[in-house]
Amino acid sequence: MSVAVVQAIINGVLIGGFYSLIGMGLSVIFGVMKIINFCQGELLMIGMYLSFVFYVGFGLDPYLSIPLVAACLFALGSLVQHSLITPSLGTKSFTNVLFLTVGLGILFVNLMQIIFGSDFRSIQTAFSGMTLGGSTPFTISVPRLISLGVVILVATALFYFLKYTTTGKRIRATSQNPVGAQIVGINVKLTYMITYGLGAALAGVAGALLIPFFFVFPTVGATFGTRAFIVVVIGGLGNIKGAFAAGIFLGVMETVSALLAGPTYRDIVVFLVFILILIARQKLKLREA
Repeated sequence: MSVAVVQAIINGVLIGGFYSLIGMGLSVIFGVMKIINFCQGELLMIGMYLSFVFYVGFGLDPYLSIPLVAACLFALGSLVQHSLITPSLGTKSFTNVLFLTVGLGILFVNLMQIIFGSDFRSIQTAFSGMTLGGSTPFTISVPRLISLGVVILVATALFYFLKYTTTGKRIRATSQNPVGAQIVGINVKLTYMITYGLGAALAGVAGALLIPFFFVFPTVGATFGTRAFIVVVIGGLGNIKGAFAAGIFLGVMETVSALLAGPTYRDIVVFLVFILILIARQKLKLREA
């Protein structure tokens, strides 16, 4: 295996962590509420802007601002769920909720354009531009490595929260049977609020981790939102562990395909492999049936 391929795999793992995190947020929402949140990428974009504001306005390092960004996105997600999505769920119409989340994404993009304009913005931290592996043929970006470490910690905390805490057990119970959960005394509406807020918070954390080495602009969420849907489908709808593994896989596939086929064909290869996975999965289901 050549040095270039190994370097591409390393870069893929580092960027794949972000796909995993935003994909896990989307998977949590779908797993419990059975809705596809089409504004997940825009929530990541808001997280990036919040981290940018905390850094420029208060001098707070993006990594230190993660709890604040997560809290703000959790509050925003809970508010959106309670005031907009819950009434739409009452209509029993999947398309209503789908178009609502699409509309929210458009609203968020336009609000950011009004507030910040369409300019590309970035920040420089103490870790910006730092790399490891100077004496080896490989280089590792320090900001991306730190971010990957935080992603692993957040993913581990999420697994623990859902499996062992009382709230996590309520979320899993609601996911399995909302009616049964309500019968045994679980507040399903409150659980939905917490779930959507949690999904939004995970997107916000991903945004805060991304801002140290990536430009932020109002439509940046579109790219990452699309990747989140691919991660969720490959990893399995509602499967948190599958979303984590699928995010790493997608990141590696992107960087390796960009190396071998060229950056121009990167997205083509990604979506082609995605389609092939869907076809193979469908054939497998037909055989099992």
